[in-house]
Amino acid sequence: MDKLILGLLMLQRLTVYELRAIIRKNFQSMCSDSLGGIQSTVKRLLEAGMVTVMEYVEKGVNKRRYSITDKGRAEFFEWIQIPANISNSRNMELGKLMFMGMLPVETRTPLIEDIIDLLERHLADLLEIQANINVEAEKIFDNWKTDTDYFAAVAERTKAIGAFNELSMQYCIDTARFNIEWFRKLKEKNPLI
Repeated sequence: MDKLILGLLMLQRLTVYELRAIIRKNFQSMCSDSLGGIQSTVKRLLEAGMVTVMEYVEKGVNKRRYSITDKGRAEFFEWIQIPANISNSRNMELGKLMFMGMLPVETRTPLIEDIIDLLERHLADLLEIQANINVEAEKIFDNWKTDTDYFAAVAERTKAIGAFNELSMQYCIDTARFNIEWFRKLKEKNPLI
């Protein structure tokens, strides 16, 4: 989660609650949106000198907005330059498929149907996120108008940032569609189901 938070802080200064809202809305398939987890990650990053904090009062409420430091940027860029090992996605839920043969035959088909339903809901969530990408990007662009320090750090990369956001979203959508189709074929063609 630390690299995701550093990446989000590359784009704009954020509070823990803003980080949580972004993660909850856009990145639940990557990591937890647990407030405690986010707070402890931010605390570690702060202690490591990768982020700084600015305290302020807004409408009578004390707030803490976090910014990435040069050390945090260096750490983020070092990490992002390591090739992504997409095949290294560990998923203990696949163990359920592996051992499904232990279940009585009459429970297998409804279980596969439930898996398909979960995947279809996940796909619907991804498509909604995809539809809102431009809205989220506009918020960041609006923020850069007043926060020129942050804009200067990423100004020449704005088109590439947007393009790779869209590509990663398309990867997730294509993967969800593949999984739905795979389980539909399993349900229809496997005599053990």
